[in-house]
Amino acid sequence: KSPKRSAEVELPAALQIAEPFANALERLGFGGFLSRIFRSGAAALEKKIEFSGLKTNAKKVYCAQVFLAAALSVLFAGMAFAAAEGAALGFFVGWFSPRTGIDNIVDKKRTAILRNLPYSIDLIGSAMRGGLDFMAAVRFYVNLSDAGPLRDEFLRMLHEMELGVTRISALRNMALRVQIKEFTSFVSAIELGTELGSPLTETMEIQGEEMRKARFALAECKAQRAPSLMLLPMAIFIMPAVFIIILTPIYIRMKEAGVSLF
Repeated sequence: KSPKRSAEVELPAALQIAEPFANALERLGFGGFLSRIFRSGAAALEKKIEFSGLKTNAKKVYCAQVFLAAALSVLFAGMAFAAAEGAALGFFVGWFSPRTGIDNIVDKKRTAILRNLPYSIDLIGSAMRGGLDFMAAVRFYVNLSDAGPLRDEFLRMLHEMELGVTRISALRNMALRVQIKEFTSFVSAIELGTELGSPLTETMEIQGEEMRKARFALAECKAQRAPSLMLLPMAIFIMPAVFIIILTPIYIRMKEAGVSLF
């Protein structure tokens, strides 16, 4: 039985709100017109949409951006004291919010893939050392692992290989989809090892260790960001309470002593 892919990813909130209007604008041809204007941007957006697994396309996203930019410009202009500044803010929020939602999904998927890559490479390498070829080892990993973005990518790569695509080409295609430099380096090492005739299992073992180092570096980077991320909540929620606790007794004593404060 062929393994199933993960559940479909929900559209970001901005795209869900604008979807009916975006569909109407696309039928009128606005999506195709904007895709032709922003040709390179549309191609990059299509790759992100394909990787994210969203059921949409670049034309609909551009239409959603146009609708939200226009709607929020009018809304913010009516709510703000300065209409021009409010309209500019609304246009900025409306134009970039759909792309930001897609980028967030892509970033989460890439982080999940990078987190699981060392385990997957180790497991595939162990299966190959046990006597399986690369394709059978990948199938072993896909059948054994839980649903997730990395499993979906390996499953897609496996289907490509079943259709006759070579191992290196399938790995290259996967590297182009995920756009993770550590995995791109892994594919380059596999390709070089294949050309030089070195054992694939040894290359995968070395690359698995490199992946673990990259994962550890990512965790360290997030840990170093924690203090700076805590500054704003501390300034908003903790510092006022500290000042109230410190200054209230002083204020009460000065009031009782008849000292004029203002």
